[in-house]
Amino acid sequence: MDKFPSRERSAAAALEPRVSAIVVARNVPANASGQSALDLCLRSALAEPWVDDLVVVDHGNPAPVSSALRALHLDRRDVTVVSAAPDLSSAAAANLGAQAARGRWLLFLDPDVVLQRGGVARMAAAGGGARMPWIVGGRLTDLEGRDRRAARGGALNTFSAIAVAVDWPAPKPRKPKASDLPTSATKVAAVSGAFMLIPRADFQTLDGFDEMFVSDYADLDLCKRALDAGGSVLFQPEASGVQFERRRKGRKQAQGLARFAVKSAKTPFEKAFAAIAAPALMVLLGLRDFVAGRPPVRR
Repeated sequence: MDKFPSRERSAAAALEPRVSAIVVARNVPANASGQSALDLCLRSALAEPWVDDLVVVDHGNPAPVSSALRALHLDRRDVTVVSAAPDLSSAAAANLGAQAARGRWLLFLDPDVVLQRGGVARMAAAGGGARMPWIVGGRLTDLEGRDRRAARGGALNTFSAIAVAVDWPAPKPRKPKASDLPTSATKVAAVSGAFMLIPRADFQTLDGFDEMFVSDYADLDLCKRALDAGGSVLFQPEASGVQFERRRKGRKQAQGLARFAVKSAKTPFEKAFAAIAAPALMVLLGLRDFVAGRPPVRR
């Protein structure tokens, strides 16, 4: 890993770290040649002026990957590597990373996301005047520059799990008014945990991610709890990252949506759906993949 010296980083070193980037690296394939998505992700985080502290959670990786992460930790004072047991949920691994972080703000970053320089400062500026607890998400694109879904408008409830399962588009966030500038951030119902900034104090107030989410959608739950607590969830399109292709996770994806449906159920009708959410969502996910021409995932 190359070093990224900068005046900004040197000046910040004497102060409390501003932003801790937390990357949960799980089952990363060993890469004999070339750069992996994780390599590029970590380089982009270390090159970001506002990131003064990088925490990598080594979550069930092959020995060569774990060895490379330990070598990076030994080479840099601003990198911490935390080991997480393979049987821990992704949400629990992210919480471990947050416990090791020293920054005033926590940037949760998926290991397949490469940051655009300067985006973190724009996210922090967007949250500056927001109601606490606040969460700000950034824009995600694929390798060809096409937008990935990184925010959901409208309101979140039990039946949002169905909309997510079948990829129904949520209402689009309103366009920012002139008075919103220069942050250009918009209020949304949820943002992606693949690229999410939250004050450490707010994360602790919300008790972190719900560790019962095995794989996906703990971010959806965290955003709903922030809004239920009277806080703000914002989408900052001027902060962006490139996200590599992700594999769908089948049963684990259904488990996360089912748990979100159960936790969100309030009315008798919602509670009735929540009681059958797990098998119903598994069927919906299978139908979605069938229509899209993807083979079913049985893991």
